[in-house]
Amino acid sequence: MRFLSREWLERMASATAGASPGATLSIHQTVTGAPDGDVEYTLRIAGGRVTFEPGLGEADVQLRSDYGTAAAISRGELSPAMAFAAGRLHVQGSVTALVAHQEVLSDLGALLAGVAPATTY
Repeated sequence: MRFLSREWLERMASATAGASPGATLSIHQTVTGAPDGDVEYTLRIAGGRVTFEPGLGEADVQLRSDYGTAAAISRGELSPAMAFAAGRLHVQGSVTALVAHQEVLSDLGALLAGVAPATTY
């Protein structure tokens, strides 16, 4: 499946379907310069469920990066923290929410690690 495609978002949702995080957080991601144009989606964690919604969406945190940065993060070649420190990942909104839910996000990242090998970049 192609990175950032609807199928990819569905696979991300499937990979996290068994998760039941005790957190409430929404993260909107904008990826610029993708092969088919800019892509936006929102990760929502609420009520013990995880969802991925394509398109625009209200969120606690907004992340913005170029395609190369997003792909490197997805493949595990670059951490979000390193991308942020290098100025390649831009964060707006509640940074404290990201820090407060770091463990939940790390747990989800472990579940999502199996998606990258099946992804075409």
